Amino acid sequence: MPDFRILNLADAPVTPMKGDRGTQLRLINADVGAKKVDVHLNRLDPKEPGGRYHHHTEADNVYIVKRGQGQLVVEGTTYILKEDDVVYIPAGQKHSLTNVYDEPFEIFEIYTPAGEQFDFVLDD
Repeated sequence: MPDFRILNLADAPVTPMKGDRGTQLRLINADVGAKKVDVHLNRLDPKEPGGRYHHHTEADNVYIVKRGQGQLVVEGTTYILKEDDVVYIPAGQKHSLTNVYDEPFEIFEIYTPAGEQFDFVLDD
């Protein structure tokens, strides 16, 4: 059984995001013993190149916007996300996220199931 944890954002490991998009703070994942959920904070740089259009076969996504604005495309429809928005993307829905604005964009991302059941299927 995984150990109970309390984490502080200031202590979270920071890794660069693929495609020179910004950084990611790794919070809850296999590194802390979580097998069914992954939680991280994405800090997208202003005018970053954007995420690839993709879907996850089994995993649901939840985004919680902490700061700034971003552009989300889901199944071909574009949405503007802003601070305090909470988004649910069911498994199988195609999506991509981009910071097209001049200010940083911070968004918590949660997906489940994680681990071996998580996949990233490109759709572009």
